[in-house]
Amino acid sequence: MAHTPPAADSPSIFDPRHSLRVRALVLAVGGAIVFTLLLGGIARSMLHRQLERQLGASFENLAFQVGDKLDRGVAERLRGLQFAASLAPFHSATTPAAERRAVLESLLDASTDFAWLGFTDATGTVVSATQGLFERDDVSDLGWFRGAREQAFAGDVRELPGLTRARPDPAETHPRFLALAVPVRDTREKFLGVLAAQLPWTWTRGVQFSVVPEAARREHLGVTIYAATGEVLADSGASGWTEPPPAPPGAASQRARGFLQENVPGGGEYLTGYARSRVSRNFRGLGWLVVVRQPVREAFAPGADLQRWITRAGFALAALIAIVTWLVASRLTRRLTAIGVAANRIRAGDVLTLMPRPPGHDEMARMCGALGHMVDGLREQQAKLEADHARLTARLHPPTDAERDQARQRPF
Repeated sequence: MAHTPPAADSPSIFDPRHSLRVRALVLAVGGAIVFTLLLGGIARSMLHRQLERQLGASFENLAFQVGDKLDRGVAERLRGLQFAASLAPFHSATTPAAERRAVLESLLDASTDFAWLGFTDATGTVVSATQGLFERDDVSDLGWFRGAREQAFAGDVRELPGLTRARPDPAETHPRFLALAVPVRDTREKFLGVLAAQLPWTWTRGVQFSVVPEAARREHLGVTIYAATGEVLADSGASGWTEPPPAPPGAASQRARGFLQENVPGGGEYLTGYARSRVSRNFRGLGWLVVVRQPVREAFAPGADLQRWITRAGFALAALIAIVTWLVASRLTRRLTAIGVAANRIRAGDVLTLMPRPPGHDEMARMCGALGHMVDGLREQQAKLEADHARLTARLHPPTDAERDQARQRPF
């Protein structure tokens, strides 16, 4: 028994095993979706690499600028201390402590950056200081006194409870101070003592904001300053953590600056740029490491946005392709169905059925034309065979006289 194809309006038109439209739809839409996903992934990866190079270099430059401004600010204040150390009251051992204190108070009033100024003798005892703070204290074991015996010194960031009580800062819970110190010598280069100052560490905040503004907090772009020992000296608090992480491992190398992708314990992945403070011939100390960080999800957000845009546009295009494919395939299947119906009628004996011949010169039109010519040829051959059969029959079986008379008597 011949197999009868399913009707066009039956549910099987949605079965890819029986429907050309569904197979064409699956192929076109599937190809569009796969292409969209591949294009989105490739575009995101390429933009990711480009952003890593550009933003990494930018963060490295920001870290260098912060460190450079810190170094220049420290050098400028040390020069101010060196000028004060050249004043006459500090070059004579007979100068009364009150007179030195008055000079120090004048210097403190003239420079609002300093929180405290003091002068020690050669043994490390504070002999004069602003507001009399720490006078007669032995500071010979402190880093700033030992470091300033030979040349200017900057470093030794720490809390000073006595100074905090004398000069409270409501904005700071645990204020810290940066020690600056320069040696004092007489005209014969004899060491007489050290002129020291305590600089509020909040000074660095203004330096940070001059390079990385407060508005960068919205993008979680933060700055962290580490001491040479790895201790956290300052953190802008903009990078999204509660406690600043340790210094990035890549920054422990001999490179003075660079950038990398860093996995922060408990904080995720960050794009990090860093720069070390320059070694100065004019003073000792520092060795700070300035680090600029931003979460990877923020730094590479344009790549994710591009991938989402490509995906949405690709899915919209896939929907359009699906509609066009379904319409084109439906038109093709209607033609094929018409050809199949005509062929079934001809096979059933309906010799008057004509094969559909769509207009145009495409493959479908040529195929339908070829099938029509084939059917016309078969009909002509069948008619010729029937005529030949009739003549042969008449020749082998001539009609009788009665049949001839009967034929003559027919009105037609």
